[in-house]
Amino acid sequence: LQRWQHGRTGFPLVDAGMRQLWSIGWMPNYLRHLVAQTLIEYMDITWKEGLKWFDWTLVDADVAINAFSWQNGGHSGPDQWEFVLHPVHAAK
Repeated sequence: LQRWQHGRTGFPLVDAGMRQLWSIGWMPNYLRHLVAQTLIEYMDITWKEGLKWFDWTLVDADVAINAFSWQNGGHSGPDQWEFVLHPVHAAK
């Protein structure tokens, strides 16, 4: 979890997004999806940890939207994501 939080996953685009989040408290929507999928699908960490971290670090955090999005990314929400972004191929 700490590697993801501090942008040290080994996936350059994911790491850049997480470092941007830590330094300025914001990242583009596409990167939010990518880092969420990396945490959930590739690092096998519960979406609840991502929700907590985003809630604490995002300057534009919205409790309802973040919870909804993280649940969907974790395949447990009402509108589950039917895709998985690959942390390397997404950068191309």
